[in-house]
Amino acid sequence: MTSLADRVYLMASGKAMTPATEGPAEIRWNWFADLYDNPRWGLSTIPGFTASAAHTVAELCRATSTDPTADADVVADQVNALKARWQAIDRLAAIKGGRAQSEAADYAWAAVAASSVDAYDYLAGIEFSGTETVSCAFWAQLATQPSDVAEVRINAAINAWESSRCQGPATGVAA
Repeated sequence: MTSLADRVYLMASGKAMTPATEGPAEIRWNWFADLYDNPRWGLSTIPGFTASAAHTVAELCRATSTDPTADADVVADQVNALKARWQAIDRLAAIKGGRAQSEAADYAWAAVAASSVDAYDYLAGIEFSGTETVSCAFWAQLATQPSDVAEVRINAAINAWESSRCQGPATGVAA
């Protein structure tokens, strides 16, 4: 049987499926938001990574899924505003990650930096996987929690992805 740390390593190396690597943008970005601020399994549970920081990044994730059917000028304005907000969060992640008080907080800020890269790609129309974001978030759990607690949290995150993926976005389209 593969250990939890080995499973996360396999995800990080691309040898095992990582949650939220594909599917409708709305579902993916909402799950990434929960990866930050879910009170049971999100990064908000990590010592050294504040709930307010987790909530801020989560709200930005939720806002990132743009409406492709909206007017082109509206979408362009949204994208420009989102890029500016992600740049600010990216800078904050670089500062906070360099000053993190713990390995887990460093992983959490690395997840934020990876989300920024994913957002830049998404907003530019480039495919992204989210693998680095998820791997860093899961490593943060492994670094701070006893293995049984980390396993419960990581499995809850994976199960939440499976559940949201099967339900589809508000429009009713399955992932």
